[in-house]
Amino acid sequence: MKKYIVLILIIVLLITIVGCSANNNVPVDNTSSNNTQDSNSTAPNRELTRMLLGTSSAGGTYYVLGGGWAKIMNDNVNNVDIAVEVTGGPNTNIQLIENGDMELGYATTWLAGEAYSGEGWAEGKKYSEIRAMYPMYSSILYIYTLKGSGITSVYECEGKNVSVGAPGATSDMAGRAVLDVLGIKPKSISSLPTDAQINALKDGTVDVNFGITGLPAPWLLDLETTHEVEYIPLKQEEINKILEAYPYWAQGVVPEGTYKHQTGDIPVLTFWNMAIADKDIPDDIVYDLVKTTFDHHEELVAIDPTSESTIPENVINCSIPLHPGALKYYEESGIEVPDKLIIK
Repeated sequence: MKKYIVLILIIVLLITIVGCSANNNVPVDNTSSNNTQDSNSTAPNRELTRMLLGTSSAGGTYYVLGGGWAKIMNDNVNNVDIAVEVTGGPNTNIQLIENGDMELGYATTWLAGEAYSGEGWAEGKKYSEIRAMYPMYSSILYIYTLKGSGITSVYECEGKNVSVGAPGATSDMAGRAVLDVLGIKPKSISSLPTDAQINALKDGTVDVNFGITGLPAPWLLDLETTHEVEYIPLKQEEINKILEAYPYWAQGVVPEGTYKHQTGDIPVLTFWNMAIADKDIPDDIVYDLVKTTFDHHEELVAIDPTSESTIPENVINCSIPLHPGALKYYEESGIEVPDKLIIK
């Protein structure tokens, strides 16, 4: 009987040893949901996510910057594939995201703010799907003509042929808004892309152009190589009247010496630009996109110098609530985020 008991104990001991050995050979699962990495991607094993980025017309600042940004994201964020789309600009990008036809886009804080609030151009419809990701740069509204035109004040656009920018572009809408607020009635208002505006000014078919871009404007530098440019400043009382009507706008100056033909600082209206996203994009993806954007700041500046302003602290210039993934990044970075940008 004792022999049987000893035999049973030996068998149990052998089974225990084999079981422990087998458990020790089980590979460690490093893909656990609790596992994180100190890299640009917080979810290294997520499925491939394809997204569209709405920019502007081909050759515009949004389009050029968007192409470079998308490449940086595709190269550095795990399992993300962003394609760049030519669009009509901010309004179109906002509408495409709202309709579920696009995930990402660029917009001015002005047009995005009005869209989210259902005011201005979006009166009667609130665009509730859009969220802010990161600030981009401040654009300037230039009002300019050629030396010898006799036009030195915005009020002298009265009865003249004016071009305000490509149809639906921010400059188109802003130019018309300025003329409307100040009660100026030109002979004609045409919506022309930048290249066509410049040619029309040279040909004399247009007297004054309105155009929005960064500092400096490449097309103004080009124009100055062949023609003397007259930059039309806005007086403070004119700026105050416009800002009262359009609170999402701001004011600034073009510093003396920026352009060859300017004399002194030029008071101007300015518009911040920002990257926006569909609120339903997973938080970890937006977090990675925002983090990678700031981690590769120098590469963005190499693509377009206006990206010098693309820094976390400038998030205060955004006009709509932040995507939760973006908010997480700013909070972790110690950035004080205004309450208006947080959905409670």
